[in-house]
Amino acid sequence: MFKKNKGFSLLELMIVLVLAGMLAGVVATTLSSGPVLRKTAHEVMSSLRHARSIAIMQQKAIVWKMDIESKKFWIDTAAHKSKKMKKDIDAKIHTAESEVISQSVGGVRFFPDGSSTGCKIDLIYNKQKYVVNVEWITGRISLQ
Repeated sequence: MFKKNKGFSLLELMIVLVLAGMLAGVVATTLSSGPVLRKTAHEVMSSLRHARSIAIMQQKAIVWKMDIESKKFWIDTAAHKSKKMKKDIDAKIHTAESEVISQSVGGVRFFPDGSSTGCKIDLIYNKQKYVVNVEWITGRISLQ
């Protein structure tokens, strides 16, 4: 009496491998947008914090600006160059009326005591969203 080997057929293994490959592809495309958006959000936060520290150190108001059409942001001094965001990232800036330069350019002003005019920046990429918030009284910069 011989026992019949119980196992998986080649066809069953191939189906499982194809399904696993498709699932891996879906997961990879979903996760790949996260690091791009997170990196951009951290670059924006870093630039805002740098502008705030310059205002405190130099004891003068410093303006940080963002152009949502050209996807650029910069500290409004001669020594600082603009940084460009990835073209697929949508940005929206909500700021004080006094800091709106044009339809596509807005900013936030940091004062020597560390406070600011405040703003909220929405960064959206591939159905994911990060919000960079600058508090107007404390000038504190946070990511949501």
